[in-house]
Amino acid sequence: MTRRQLALGALIAAALVLPACFKKPAALVADDAKRKEIIEALVSNPAMRAEVLDRLIGPPGDRVATIDRILKDESAAGDLVARIMEQDRGKAIVASKVAADPAAKTFIRMLMLTGVMGESMTQQQATALGLGEPYAFGNQNKTMRDLKKVGAVIDAYAKAHRSEEGPRYPVCFAFNNLDKCLTEKLPAGSLKDYRLSDAWGTPFQYHTDKEGKEYILVSYASDGQYDDLGKVGPTESPNCDIVFSNGDFVQWPGWIRKNDIR
Repeated sequence: MTRRQLALGALIAAALVLPACFKKPAALVADDAKRKEIIEALVSNPAMRAEVLDRLIGPPGDRVATIDRILKDESAAGDLVARIMEQDRGKAIVASKVAADPAAKTFIRMLMLTGVMGESMTQQQATALGLGEPYAFGNQNKTMRDLKKVGAVIDAYAKAHRSEEGPRYPVCFAFNNLDKCLTEKLPAGSLKDYRLSDAWGTPFQYHTDKEGKEYILVSYASDGQYDDLGKVGPTESPNCDIVFSNGDFVQWPGWIRKNDIR
């Protein structure tokens, strides 16, 4: 462990364990630069993650503000939570705290609503903890945002290659993962900054007709299975596929307003 990590570890411990000795814990992470330093230290040090996780989701009540400050950045929160939940100890601590402490359950629910819990557990496990709805909502919302971003890249390509007969999307007649065909048809690096899998960890699927007049981007949703339902509009189950086609959602969770997805 480097001297810098040791110093940050001591600083985090002081803020989380001894709030009365350090004014307010939230004050430590009010500054974005300092918050990013703390997150970096947590993510890079497995021993520190296991220790701090136990403190983050326990009392006292002032930690609510600290947690909010540290985890308000979705990408940083996602990275931190994913790494913690990779460990059996991390999963056990979260499960036990959620079962025993209403405040911890609120914290986990907040993470689930952002989608950062992702593939760390199954829909069935989340439901067993009494958190099935926020887990499904968070993953669906995150997946829809990612589908729309990838769709925008495809639509931009079609606009640039428009013919007299209309847009021409990158033709991939076989139904397959994005990296099997689509990334080869788009300009190099077009999708390098985008997530190519849904929040449950299953690769997005892409398919067009033979002329490239229509395309569909598909997430297999919580069950990881292709439903073959077609364009059915709003759906009622977390297992139903999410489908983005020609610039719009044509199949999506009915409890999410698709126009709110940015």
